[in-house]
Amino acid sequence: MMAIRPPRPAIPESVKQEVRKRCGFGCVLCGAPIYQYDHMHEWSKGGAHEPDNLTLLCASHHEEKTKKLLPTERVRQANKNPFNRSRPESPAHVLHYYGDSFDIFMGSTQFTQTLSPAGACSLVEVNSEPLLSIRVDQESLLITLRLYGSDGSPLVTILDNELTYTTKSWDVQFKGRALTVREGKGKIRARLTFDPPQRLNLQRALFIHDGLQVDIDPEGIHVPDHNIHVGGGIWTGNYTKGIVAYDRHHKANGCENAFLCMPVDE
Repeated sequence: MMAIRPPRPAIPESVKQEVRKRCGFGCVLCGAPIYQYDHMHEWSKGGAHEPDNLTLLCASHHEEKTKKLLPTERVRQANKNPFNRSRPESPAHVLHYYGDSFDIFMGSTQFTQTLSPAGACSLVEVNSEPLLSIRVDQESLLITLRLYGSDGSPLVTILDNELTYTTKSWDVQFKGRALTVREGKGKIRARLTFDPPQRLNLQRALFIHDGLQVDIDPEGIHVPDHNIHVGGGIWTGNYTKGIVAYDRHHKANGCENAFLCMPVDE
């Protein structure tokens, strides 16, 4: 009688992280950030949970491989030279936000607003630079966001709902609706949970411009170099700006219509 393999165990997290990094955090054929772990030598035929036997494929390419429309040898070739590894950032992934209202969570603080037609709100502005903004264009709710690593290098960028991330990070994981970027083991630098059509949750994020930092963590919003902290609350109303942080070298633009204006003295 043919031996029956026991139920397949979960792939160890350490193996997944090794595979993600080798593959550039995306499908090896097209770079898509939403992927599945593929056994090049199939598990059902004796393939193991070993890093050398695993690769990343988007759902479309995984389905093609399963249906024998994509030869395994082509996947092996792409695994040796993954799409994202030769690029500084991932291909753009379109986020499906629409309507005229939004709920943005930053740590323990929630910002809620309904925008007028062709309206806009700059939710985080650091030294006069908008780093998180929302605008309405026809029926689309368009998000623009720029997040940075602790060394000031770009990590995650959204331009009018088109998401990209750097492929040089220690780890980038898109699991379910959450995007997590780590700078080392246990060191989460950015964590975003997408909940379209109107919600975005920033559990961890770092905004930087001209030397001034605004940090987001589960406890709230911080200007860490100047011991400023804001936590909790639901902010609603009609406004054009949310958080405005600036130092003495920059002017405060639009503080009269902001949720919170944080001048920083040096």
